[in-house]
Amino acid sequence: MISLDECIGMSGLQEDEIAVVAEHEHVPLMIAAELAQTLLETPKGLYRLHGMFLDRLAVLAAGRDRTKERQLATLYAQFLVRYPVPRIL
Repeated sequence: MISLDECIGMSGLQEDEIAVVAEHEHVPLMIAAELAQTLLETPKGLYRLHGMFLDRLAVLAAGRDRTKERQLATLYAQFLVRYPVPRIL
């Protein structure tokens, strides 16, 4: 049986990035890791991942936890460096 750590390692994302997917989609980390791996394979999927980050940032911006908002903004900035927003025609 494959472990969560192995799934995360194969996904192409870091655990905290997968946590964003899990929170956005309301699924366990294992499912989020599989979904993230699949989404990274196409420009439309990558675009969807960017949308998940931006959605979570909007939720945090509407709340009162500025620390989490700053942490997610930093995480998203790192994600953007590795996976720029694709141009979808």
